[in-house]
Amino acid sequence: MASANDSSKRRRILGGAYPDAGCLSDLPSGILTHVANYLAPPSRALFSAALATHQNSAASDERNTAIVGNELITLDFGDIEKDLAAKLSDGDISAVLQCIDAVNRVKKLKLTNCINITGAGLEPLRGSTIIEQIDLSLVGKHQSPRLRPHPPISFNHVIPILGSIIEREGSSLRHLQFPYEWRAEDERVQFEDFFGRYNEMLVNRGASCLKCNANLPREERIWIGENNLQNYTCYECLKHYCEQCKHDDSEYGEYMLNCCEMCEKQLCADCETNIRCIGCEFDYCVGCMDFTDCSGTGCDADICKDCIASGDYSEKCWKCERYFCHENCVLSNRCDSCKKNCCDDCEEEYEYDWPQCRRCSECFCDNCNEKNGTDAIRFCDDCDTCYCGKCRVSMCQEVKAHKSCAGCIQLAGPLLLEENQTLRNENNEVKAENATLKDTNRYGHEHINWLKEQLQYQKKKVKDLEEKTKQLKTGKDG
Repeated sequence: MASANDSSKRRRILGGAYPDAGCLSDLPSGILTHVANYLAPPSRALFSAALATHQNSAASDERNTAIVGNELITLDFGDIEKDLAAKLSDGDISAVLQCIDAVNRVKKLKLTNCINITGAGLEPLRGSTIIEQIDLSLVGKHQSPRLRPHPPISFNHVIPILGSIIEREGSSLRHLQFPYEWRAEDERVQFEDFFGRYNEMLVNRGASCLKCNANLPREERIWIGENNLQNYTCYECLKHYCEQCKHDDSEYGEYMLNCCEMCEKQLCADCETNIRCIGCEFDYCVGCMDFTDCSGTGCDADICKDCIASGDYSEKCWKCERYFCHENCVLSNRCDSCKKNCCDDCEEEYEYDWPQCRRCSECFCDNCNEKNGTDAIRFCDDCDTCYCGKCRVSMCQEVKAHKSCAGCIQLAGPLLLEENQTLRNENNEVKAENATLKDTNRYGHEHINWLKEQLQYQKKKVKDLEEKTKQLKTGKDG
């Protein structure tokens, strides 16, 4: 009963304060503005666009300004829920851009997760002199732009709008990030003209490297490369750097501008730490790829998780589970059978001394070596040599010193007996196979003779038929 009374009381209070508030848009702008202060810019714009459908133009403009403000903004749809952004249509994007007067207010536009648009909704940006960056890759920070299935965004809708922006005198556009799907050669050719005009605009602007003051682009390079990525510009701060300048505070001589292999964005050393994998030699943002430090003494190499997983560029100690790069820190103890590795520290601490053949250089851990039986690597106490069974037999047959070594002969004896037995078994198999071939050959001869008899029989039948035919013909003529 108390709960019902409280609910009725709230309804009376609200109804008394705003009796004409039939829907959300009927509430005073002050309340809606206060609510909007807790929202990210894209959410504010969507909120304002939704309210605008229930108001006249004058009231809508006044309320839009109150809700979204009038300062220059960065509009990143990655600030709203991913599922919501994926459902936005071109009509929704257009309504948002119109609602916030994007042509005069938006400095940076990032269509993060807007995978359902064609680009036609960007029409309200046509002719903007304010906008500095447009990201059409449709992915957020530290995400690969290689989307599957391919999004429907089309350069047929987007390029004319971008063209209207760069054609305006006083255009502020400094950076473009294109969709990965537009890199196909047959599609790229269709907007080569835009690339030429965009490159000309940036050249005429007279941009230079912020560090060495060199004019950009350098030599014969252009602002947009063959992979549709913009050169010389940091994705985050939009500052320009050449490809030769390095960071002053970098411990490893890191370049000022690097392109991440994962997110495929050019980022400067001040905005994002970049690491190069010693295995694949690709550069990655620290937020795009997990790295493992090489545990070798004095080695500062970094190994990316993909190279760790492949095992082609690093080795893992089976005991301490640390990783060591192949470039500088190859482990001396490596079992050629089970591929298990042991680092020098564990070898010394646990007194691992895996045997290695001095001739073929094969090395086995203790378990695998025992499984090899007579071919196991053994140490001869008489001549201080370490060989596998096969190599010791060869040495006893070839080298005079080993022929007279009782220890080597004793170690090689079991393998020689085993090889002798193997040869006997092979000889018996050859004999059995030879006998089988003889039986097959005898049967073959008998079959050939039978075929010859059948052939003679058929020839005789043909001859008899010819004689009968001749007799019948003679009787008919008579």
